Amino acid sequence: MQHVALTSFDKARCAPFFDRLTEYFHEHHHSDEEDASAYEELLYKVRRPYTPEMLDMIDDWMGTPKRDWREETQREVLLSLYAIRYPDTLLIESLTESARSDIRRLSAYLHFTHHTYAIWDEDTRSGLSKLGIEIPSIEKADPFAYGAYITSIELLKDVAPFTCFLEHDVPRQRLFQAALAAYGRES
Repeated sequence: MQHVALTSFDKARCAPFFDRLTEYFHEHHHSDEEDASAYEELLYKVRRPYTPEMLDMIDDWMGTPKRDWREETQREVLLSLYAIRYPDTLLIESLTESARSDIRRLSAYLHFTHHTYAIWDEDTRSGLSKLGIEIPSIEKADPFAYGAYITSIELLKDVAPFTCFLEHDVPRQRLFQAALAAYGRES
């Protein structure tokens, strides 16, 4: 799936997206729903050693409901955040069903602990689709679909013109993911 999407990649099709990337980023990242200042502050609050309270801060920013995990599941996720190394996503497969149950939550934990993983978002998936990169919709963390998602965003970073790299306090992965989300919502 990932191989087919990326071998038929059309850089020219991305030109309108690249031309407005900074506008798209600001539209999404600085929206009321995203709370840019809380996001940027959280980038510095989440650090080793990771704690359940840090996961709570991420959940609060994401607006996700309180975790209903047993202590073992919480410990499993915290330990996995140390073990998973960008761009690897295969270790997600070894997590228990409960830990893998919410891709948005798990991807946000990976994003705030590593700053290189993209947060899973349906609008971003839609933006990738508009560029000809089809990533299947998932609810549970699937290492292959999520791996294709982050690799696709990485590809866009690699082929983007230098004008897309504005000076900002957010990681470049977030810059592109946020811009894709706004682009995906545009009709």
